Amino acid sequence: MVFSDEDNMFTSQAAIFLAAMSYQTYLLFFKGELILPKGFQLRYTIRASADVENPTEHMYGFVAESKDQIIIAFRGYAAYPADLLAAYDILQITYPFVTDAGKTSRGFTCLYQSTRDRLLRKIKPFSESKKLIITGHNYGGALAVLAALDIAVNTPFRHPIVYTYGSPRIGDPHFASRFNKVVLNSLRIVNVHDPFPTFPDQKYPPPFTQEGIYYQHVKNKFPISFQLNNTPRNDSIPCYFHSLTQFDPDYAQTLCVENPGFCPDTDTCIPFQGKC
Repeated sequence: MVFSDEDNMFTSQAAIFLAAMSYQTYLLFFKGELILPKGFQLRYTIRASADVENPTEHMYGFVAESKDQIIIAFRGYAAYPADLLAAYDILQITYPFVTDAGKTSRGFTCLYQSTRDRLLRKIKPFSESKKLIITGHNYGGALAVLAALDIAVNTPFRHPIVYTYGSPRIGDPHFASRFNKVVLNSLRIVNVHDPFPTFPDQKYPPPFTQEGIYYQHVKNKFPISFQLNNTPRNDSIPCYFHSLTQFDPDYAQTLCVENPGFCPDTDTCIPFQGKC
């Protein structure tokens, strides 16, 4: 069972389905295997190198294909300390894959660059008639945004669909503007109680650097709300999934029943009531 996305923008089914796809990136990282829904086949495992000074290669996602869809999914924070070093490297460099596209986070841009050529070679043979969808949770949302503009400009897949969950900022206002003009079908799903989308800050004025550093989110923000009184739970992809199922519980139930192991376990998505 797959989702219906006729308008190429937000649908509850797409949001639920892609949250489960994003969850599978963590299973692949931690367990070395994943469960895809019926009709999808794993085509490629994305490996990339984090930490500019001491590059360390890890698994960062996968490419899956069905008869009419191609899905690129990126994971978020999982590899310590490599992922944190990439995230905290907020100095900006010129986005190198598209001319006149502003500046982006050095840490995440170098991480994406380390896998970019291999990824584009893998998606090149796919049929252009298929819908290409890019998704990512947490830091994976930043990678999804970097990849989406690159793919839209430099491959035959001119109209990728992007769904991110709890993504941090990734570029300056010029990058965000260019992304918004080129990648028209993009949705940034944000739990208003998730701290990750508030990072990096919008501006780091001089003397942090001589000219200052400025960040801006890409559009389109779709806010949801679940307060679980715990930062990891407020950011967790299972809890994003759990919250989104409320938009279409029948679809979510059918998706999970028909694809055992594909949907995340949401038992931890309850508020923490303990005291110190």
